[in-house]
Amino acid sequence: MVGVVAFIAALIIIVPGFPIYSLTAAIPAGLTGAKKHMKGKLRNAVCDNFELLFVMEATTNLKVFSLGASTSIMIMANTMLLPVFPQMRKALGLTLQEISLMFVIVSFTAALLNPLGGILADRLGRKKIVVPSIFLYGAAGGLAGAALLILENPFRTVLFFRFLQGVGSATPMYLAVALAGDIFQSQERTRVMGFLEIANGLGKLISPIIGGIAGLLGWYAPFFVYPIISFPVAFLFWSSIKEPQQREVSLHSELGSLSRLLSLHNILALLASFAGILFLFGAMFWVGEFIGQKIPDGTVIHGLIVAIPVAAMMVTAYFTPAIATNIGPRVTLTAGLLISGVSLFLIPYIYSSKLIWPNLVLIGFSAGLLLPVLDTIGSAISSRSHRGIMTTIFGSARCLGAAAAPYIIATLLDINIHATFLPIAGLAVILAFVIFFFTDEEKMLPPELKEKR
Repeated sequence: MVGVVAFIAALIIIVPGFPIYSLTAAIPAGLTGAKKHMKGKLRNAVCDNFELLFVMEATTNLKVFSLGASTSIMIMANTMLLPVFPQMRKALGLTLQEISLMFVIVSFTAALLNPLGGILADRLGRKKIVVPSIFLYGAAGGLAGAALLILENPFRTVLFFRFLQGVGSATPMYLAVALAGDIFQSQERTRVMGFLEIANGLGKLISPIIGGIAGLLGWYAPFFVYPIISFPVAFLFWSSIKEPQQREVSLHSELGSLSRLLSLHNILALLASFAGILFLFGAMFWVGEFIGQKIPDGTVIHGLIVAIPVAAMMVTAYFTPAIATNIGPRVTLTAGLLISGVSLFLIPYIYSSKLIWPNLVLIGFSAGLLLPVLDTIGSAISSRSHRGIMTTIFGSARCLGAAAAPYIIATLLDINIHATFLPIAGLAVILAFVIFFFTDEEKMLPPELKEKR
């Protein structure tokens, strides 16, 4: 059964836009009708997004699919285990803080290694870093599962293999963003960034569901899904991505390019990258623990519920490039952070009522506003020769958010639920106002997008 689940997962991941692309035969007629009923710039932006997808179907779909697949599987490092971590914690006799280390070690390792991977990718080429990383990520996941089956006290060994998974997951997702920046230009780049965020969301969406289904065989089963889905993606990436030729970059030049990050708007963008993932993954981690207490053995139900905010994020991320084109990145980021703050503030007061379900949708909606815009900002900071290190530094900020989220939530829940979410909500609101009042929107955009506005 694990093999069947993994095979289905691989198909979905390798073709992350399949449900959308299957409709492209109807797009030309649909666009004509849509344009009659929509007005203004938003009409043009939304229809342009669909037109881009139609063009991709005929020309660059495999390339975009490969970038999306590498993004999707990396996000599974933690989210696929969320439906089974209550059972895992019980089986291994661990506290909530101890089990959170299973998640922390992957993301924290990735955060530390991301910039190094970016430097190597700028010097050696993106593919030479991405493909071995994907293989390591998959192999380490399978070995962690084997340790759980074979060893009497496997926790430390599993942590070691999770560390190796962190090494493998450090760069592929963010170097995919860098490659998208290399390959695509102007507004097409912004739309592809939105598509990659959808692929990212698709990985978050299906991974808890896949993890829950695999968990029917045992709480250790999701670990064996990692190699089955990773190895085909690595081969696909190697065969389909034709990396643009780049000149060799000196280490001195790479380190010098970091000075571009010192502007206020880039520092705030990094903070927003950290915070956006902290809010999203923190909420998902809490939902996994909360539902695990209510339904101890319902791994599939766990997966479906954990996926609610991700589904909302994925849908929102598709339309965010059109929204950001019209209202600007500063307002889009501010709106996303304010919505995050409100939805996180409400959790302690509504978590035992039915209102928690639309609130989870709001959390995902806010993340869908934030992350595609931050991808565009990160890929536009520098020229192509330095784009690898820049996008991986933004990736490090995200990874730190993912690393901090489970441990912060686990620790604060020992106090109470109000002490857990109210400070985090306050952080979102403060960051929203700082970004709105203290950033220069023109400096956030690459030159080619300024001309389009």
